[in-house]
Amino acid sequence: MKIIDAMGKACPVPVVLAKKAAAELALEGGEIQVLVDNQPACDNLKNMAEGNGYTAEEEMLHSGSYRVTIKVPAKAQEQLMIQSVKEGIPIRKKDSGLLVVVSKNYMGQGSEELGKILIKGFLFSLTQLETPPKAVLFFNSGVLLTVEGANTLDDLLELEKAGTQIKICGTCADYYSVKSTLGVGQIVNMMAITEQMASAGSVINI
Repeated sequence: MKIIDAMGKACPVPVVLAKKAAAELALEGGEIQVLVDNQPACDNLKNMAEGNGYTAEEEMLHSGSYRVTIKVPAKAQEQLMIQSVKEGIPIRKKDSGLLVVVSKNYMGQGSEELGKILIKGFLFSLTQLETPPKAVLFFNSGVLLTVEGANTLDDLLELEKAGTQIKICGTCADYYSVKSTLGVGQIVNMMAITEQMASAGSVINI
């Protein structure tokens, strides 16, 4: 049995840790217990488990503390692939044409404070994709996510290590006076950004 202490971990970290543990148990099967401190994390863990053919049970330990027990059947990955073929579900193919465009240092509309938490979670999630994006482009206040000391820098360095191109608008870096403190990526001009967007297989705009 694997025990994962995800107390205090922001979404999607509990799910990512559980998925990694499940992958290690895929051949022989086993049980995973994940400790979390909020109901949304429980729901996300159960959804992940059910979506992958596992079973999951939630238990409240005390106020604000939960344990989600996930049972991974033996040869789970093999069984899922066989089931996918039977149901005519295509197995995901590698695609290096994904381009992610980040135009601000927070995600979505509404609370900017919440948006900064979300963009951190989003960039971390990109590092967990089976195939990383071909490139991530940053412009306007999005360039602030690439500077030394930013809580997103480690995730971007991990993406770059995996082969993702990190590109930063030079005009924007000058505007925010951060060109000398960039911790990752390369400076590009707007023409290079436009050409990359135009040639991308698919684009996610944040």
